[in-house]
Amino acid sequence: MGRPKLLLNNDIIQLVDFDLKEIKDSDVVIKLLAIKTAFTYKESEVATIFNISRSTLSRWVSNYKKFGIEGCRNKSRGHNPSKLSDEEKIKIKRWILTSKDKQGKQVHWTLQRLIKEILLVFNKEITKTPLWLTLLSMNLRLKKPRPQHKKTDFKKMEEFKKNSRIN
Repeated sequence: MGRPKLLLNNDIIQLVDFDLKEIKDSDVVIKLLAIKTAFTYKESEVATIFNISRSTLSRWVSNYKKFGIEGCRNKSRGHNPSKLSDEEKIKIKRWILTSKDKQGKQVHWTLQRLIKEILLVFNKEITKTPLWLTLLSMNLRLKKPRPQHKKTDFKKMEEFKKNSRIN
């Protein structure tokens, strides 16, 4: 008797998983195969092979009976569309990158200030988390300024900056 040959190794399995993710509607194919296999084999065996629970397999079968192939497709979870248009996002990005508001006044942006400015300029109410996610999608992060004492004299600080360099 010859030595057993391994048909699959871990690299091939990872490649198969990657290829399955690349195929559009691969989830539908897997669900249909599981439903078809459940006709021939026990539900518990099919569930073990497909690495799902028996209740998940039962749900797939019932959805297929009710809705056909559409029952096998993943439904969108009802994400809310962005309140800001692409043009508004571009303006906000410009504000942050230049550290200036609509009037051209120098501003250190915080989420609260951005929320107020968006309400003022675009008349759109947006909360912190969606605004933060929008900024993340634009590859922007708000930086925290260095803490300043409440008695700081900004004029003296600016004069010091200008006069402290030796030419």
